[in-house]
Amino acid sequence: MNKIHLFVGSYTGFEPGQLPWVGSKVPGEGILSFIFNSSDGSITPTGKLTYQDSPTWLEIHPNGQFLVATHELSHHTGATQGVGFVTSYKIMPDGGLEKVSTQSTGGRGNTCVTFDRTGHFLLVTRYWEGGVSVLSFNPNTGKIGKITAQPVHSGTGPVPLRQTMPHPHGILGDPKTNLVYVADLGTDKIHQYILDIETGTLTSHRDVKLADGSGPRGINFHPSLGVAYVNCELDGTTVICAVDNEKGLIPIRTVACYPEGFVGRGNPQNLGKADFWGAEACLSAEGRFYYYLCRIDQSIAVFTVGSNDGKLTFSSRCKLADNSNARNLSLDPSGKFLLVASQDADCVECFQINQETGALELVYTQYAPCAADVAIAN
Repeated sequence: MNKIHLFVGSYTGFEPGQLPWVGSKVPGEGILSFIFNSSDGSITPTGKLTYQDSPTWLEIHPNGQFLVATHELSHHTGATQGVGFVTSYKIMPDGGLEKVSTQSTGGRGNTCVTFDRTGHFLLVTRYWEGGVSVLSFNPNTGKIGKITAQPVHSGTGPVPLRQTMPHPHGILGDPKTNLVYVADLGTDKIHQYILDIETGTLTSHRDVKLADGSGPRGINFHPSLGVAYVNCELDGTTVICAVDNEKGLIPIRTVACYPEGFVGRGNPQNLGKADFWGAEACLSAEGRFYYYLCRIDQSIAVFTVGSNDGKLTFSSRCKLADNSNARNLSLDPSGKFLLVASQDADCVECFQINQETGALELVYTQYAPCAADVAIAN
């Protein structure tokens, strides 16, 4: 009962130093399968490997039967503009993955894939082409259909090298409405759309402008409050937003996530080419705690969440592996553990969550070359 399937995606097919944002010297080969023990946080390899080009974002369908992986391709390794894919797999009882379908997304750098609230559409970013794609999905068979929408963004930001064009990084459907939110790192905007759940088309709603040079990367919705948290990469902050069912996100306040006095510029581990290099963030199961990955500092900032207003109050900081530059983090279904894909340290780190304070304690480390994301089956 306590043992469930865990999957780790990775960057593949690169020579050391070829991908500017990857410091690992050991390329992955695809998706690794493990057994996760939710009683003690241990991770056991199954020996099963699913070969795939750069599955850096893994998303499990709400029905728990299928896993969808992006192919995060790049011109740095020779990928042609407009060429990109997502692949779906059926999760087998032994933890293996059986391929169902691969479908074109119409663009490289698919940094994120999520399901809309109905589970019938895939929402995908196209980082290098500056747009997003919507594809139909059959929750009974796991088959991915054709593209139903493919808007392209415009604009720039003030950070050299990182904001010379739009770079949609994260995409998420509202859990209660048909709004879709796109965190565009290159334009400092949250692009908002309305998804037609019959046709899969997108209608532009309104853009939400964040601070210049903030570089929004992803979004997390509080499970019970009308609040969302936008984790920003380039200025190391989180923007707390009210969620209006009609207007969408309304920024309220901004919280710094890095240590006071932190200096990222000139640090040899700063592969993000900005003053900060924040990565993903997540909320604990009941939304009592918020966790933000601080690359370069190699730490996780821990915040308590206000029970009435969703306000973030810094609580503690947890150290990650040396050279971690962790990319993604995931909560296990029991709510007791936080699993971190420490990309450049070539491992998955499992931390036990103190249920009273939210503080993290490392309990297990599992080797996984160039680990980019962790997904856990319910």
